[in-house]
Amino acid sequence: MPLMTGAEAAVAALRAHDVSHVFGIPGVHTLPLYDALRGESGIRHILARHEQGAGFMAEGYARVTGRPGVAYVITGPGVTNVATPMASAYADSVPLLVIASSLPRSTRRRPSGDLHELRNQLGVMQSLAGWTRAVDRVEEIPDAISDALRTMSCGRPRGAYLEIPLDLLAERAQVTIAEPTVAAPRVPDPAKIAAIAALLTHAERPLLVAGSGVTAAGANRALARLAEKLGAPVLLGGKSRDALPSNFPLGLAVSGYGLSKDFMAFVARHDAVLVVGSKLGDQRTDQGRLPLPPALAQIDIDPAEIGIRYPATIGLEADAGVALEALLSALPDPRGRRPDRTAEIAGARAAIAATARAGYGADLDLLQAVRAAIPADGIVVADMTALGYLAADIFPVHAPRTFIHASELCTIGCALPQALGAKVGAPERAVVALCGDGGFLLNPGEMATAAQENLGVVVVLGNDATYSAVKSAQRERYEGRYIATDLKAPDYVALARAFGADGARVDNPADLEAALASALAAHRPALIDVALPPRTW
Repeated sequence: MPLMTGAEAAVAALRAHDVSHVFGIPGVHTLPLYDALRGESGIRHILARHEQGAGFMAEGYARVTGRPGVAYVITGPGVTNVATPMASAYADSVPLLVIASSLPRSTRRRPSGDLHELRNQLGVMQSLAGWTRAVDRVEEIPDAISDALRTMSCGRPRGAYLEIPLDLLAERAQVTIAEPTVAAPRVPDPAKIAAIAALLTHAERPLLVAGSGVTAAGANRALARLAEKLGAPVLLGGKSRDALPSNFPLGLAVSGYGLSKDFMAFVARHDAVLVVGSKLGDQRTDQGRLPLPPALAQIDIDPAEIGIRYPATIGLEADAGVALEALLSALPDPRGRRPDRTAEIAGARAAIAATARAGYGADLDLLQAVRAAIPADGIVVADMTALGYLAADIFPVHAPRTFIHASELCTIGCALPQALGAKVGAPERAVVALCGDGGFLLNPGEMATAAQENLGVVVVLGNDATYSAVKSAQRERYEGRYIATDLKAPDYVALARAFGADGARVDNPADLEAALASALAAHRPALIDVALPPRTW
């Protein structure tokens, strides 16, 4: 067993589990981790400008690669700053591992006003993460990292947090770095598979609802085959719209923003539904008003989600990929039993587009310009902004893990750092962040990260000098009594150039398409300031 410091043991354990990137900002309490990282050529460190940015970068990396994103943060403020990305990872089931320092063990239960002291630091993260642990010995560190990564890989990832006391990072001990173990998914209950197959076989108009758990399990192709075998439409949400290509004839992607009366009526005409990898959250279902049929089967890797919001006739705890393959084998060949519904589904898709056009108007033309400029395998990260909300309903996608919209926690300003992490995970692919002017100003410093780390992410910034979603709510709910929603806009192009990125300004869809195509071809960080049409308030 080699003799290592706690910091060396942590880095060695990460490398043993094929972690290739770490995001963070060094501080005096994490210097031992950074010193150990300096000697590990297999791990690249990405220097953020804020711990929240580091956490969102790690999250974006995990969303695109399917592998855990890892962030280092310091004691105290580093932990509180990364709390929001950890909460986002919990909400959207993203494998994010945060490794933090804490005060030396000698200070426990004896607050003394020490540097970065935080009351109950571990408790802060216990309320946000799915897995937490504070170690007391150097020998525990490799096993703790292994356990965190294993937990996130064999169940529903809810984020993980490991806390290492500062004195332990420098202390030496003999440690064992175990090889990672991969747990095979459990074989799903054959009786429940048979029951789900019977429910779908006997239905006249079956329906499928797919969540982001399908992509997490790599079950995209199995989902498409099941839909084709049943001739059933597949409802995709804002967080799962890339589970199937947008041109898949049986697919219908609509977020909670666009559940029109016509769409609700379409759903109500079905007599059985299979829900896969979706918790049927309030946003997805319009606070439970989506009229899913009572004959409902639900497959989820997290048993706690089954039957919570809609009663499940059949509930199956299982990995989506293994369960769908088993279900495909159990279903009889239904050829000739059901009429072709392609035209009906195409009509429902057209109704969704019409609802989007009515609600967002000219913004739809801007979004179409973005799609035209991005390669088919390009990645779009949508912030909490008008273009982002519209994209969750209508943006065409061609492959899994190409669209990110973290709409459940709904953290304004997350798109730029998430896009940077996505670019780290997929450096050969185009990555675009759709930002609003208000949201961009929450994390503008990460443009410096983009320039320093040579991450060619392009920001498309919709600029109306307003928190427009909030101002719209003030108009609708408070009779136009506006307060604190108008912004003093900086020169965003000059700001981008000051950070070492490229900048451009456009005011129409055609110029946006040309500017975006040019920026992506340059493979440099860039910002395109898009002047939005003026609105009457």
